[in-house]
Amino acid sequence: MLKAKNQDYRHLSTMKHLKFLILFILSTLSIDSFSQIGITNYSINSVGINTSQNKRISGEIKTFANRPLSDILMEIDGFYNFKPRLYHRFSIGLGVNVAPFKEYDQFYAMTIPASIEIYPLQNFKKLSLLFELAPEILPEDGVNLRSLWGVRYSFGKKDD
Repeated sequence: MLKAKNQDYRHLSTMKHLKFLILFILSTLSIDSFSQIGITNYSINSVGINTSQNKRISGEIKTFANRPLSDILMEIDGFYNFKPRLYHRFSIGLGVNVAPFKEYDQFYAMTIPASIEIYPLQNFKKLSLLFELAPEILPEDGVNLRSLWGVRYSFGKKDD
């Protein structure tokens, strides 16, 4: 009987996290509905949704889905975007990486991502290549250095 109650509690907790995640994503999309949204496919089976890179401050949510459901990591980053150049743009940020479906120790790491977005096609800047290097500050294990590369497509008007 006690085991069944624990399983019900875990299911409710997971559903609560899932509802929060869906609400967060929808609110992010609705806030920037008149702005520019981008989707990035990273090299290690992760996906990111970002807000407008044309503003000085932007945000991104990443999902690292190359693991079992209870170990899926999600990261929320805030970025400062430097002035764009003709072929590239630098950004640096601060983020938090969590495991929302884990029963305990949901916090995974603090991150400090530094990225460069390269526009290989000057007449079509909605498509870009992204390279990111991010120290991950883990609570018990010290610091890891993570690197990501990916392809980003930005929806909406590109004002570069």
